[in-house]
Amino acid sequence: MRSDFQHSSNQGSALIAVFWMIAVMGMVVLAGAKALQADTQSTRELRGRTFAKRLAQMGLEVARHPAIQMDDSLLHYSSPEGGGYDVKLTTEEARLNINTLLASGDKVLLPRLFASWGLKPPQSSALLDALRDWIDEDDKAGLNGAEKRDYQKAGFEGMPFNKPFREVEEMLLVRGMDRINVMRPDWREWFTVMGDGRVDVNEARAELIALIANVPMEHVTPLLTLRAGRDGMKNTRDDHRLNSPVQVAQLLGVYQPQTVELLTRWIQFAGPIKRLESTGYYGDIRRRLVLIVQNQKAIWRGELPLHHGS
Repeated sequence: MRSDFQHSSNQGSALIAVFWMIAVMGMVVLAGAKALQADTQSTRELRGRTFAKRLAQMGLEVARHPAIQMDDSLLHYSSPEGGGYDVKLTTEEARLNINTLLASGDKVLLPRLFASWGLKPPQSSALLDALRDWIDEDDKAGLNGAEKRDYQKAGFEGMPFNKPFREVEEMLLVRGMDRINVMRPDWREWFTVMGDGRVDVNEARAELIALIANVPMEHVTPLLTLRAGRDGMKNTRDDHRLNSPVQVAQLLGVYQPQTVELLTRWIQFAGPIKRLESTGYYGDIRRRLVLIVQNQKAIWRGELPLHHGS
């Protein structure tokens, strides 16, 4: 009797052990399947990023040709495999030159811009002082700025560089720019370190034009309508070129002499530095490469993050 009970008990224990082994094996298989799936997704993403970058590079090489016009069909390409590129031709001067503004002691445009992005006056003042301290040649901090000692306390050696920004990305090293990076991830779209400081009003975004003239966005609509030409589409051959500060002021509905004087100082109508932006895509993966050209010579090349509206 006891032998039968022991035999049944052993069978039950063996059965439980088998169930445990099946469960463990199931978990191992499941984990392996998930790892394989993750590896497949990772491989797929890597391939997509590689193809998207190659397609963006292809777009840049096409756009560099001197015969290419802004509405040329060659600036857009789509393949049956789900990849392609779109290239936009503009000018580098369609942005604010951060070095020129800081060197000139600007107390209008940058405060106005930072306020529109949501910075409170004390935050804006501190950031402006820190930006000025970054490019000036001395080690004397502005009222709310940051010089060598301030960066050392934060664990950063060799900062600030005490010379003009070499590229826009360098601005992110300045104390306080981390807040801007969170509030406005597209902040790079607003700045350049090239050109003479005047903004190309024929290429600048509507928000920047409104900022310069200090008018509501709706006041920019007549200017945009005229600039787009009869077909109502920007970057086509019937685009209308603005050509005088007085014309710009009239379109914006501002007639004060001081505003016209500021526009005369801050805007131009044909920036000589060309900017080629090529967005390559493969499936849902997108990468944007930028090439800046002056007199047919490449002076800067790099990749920039994509943001909504870019």
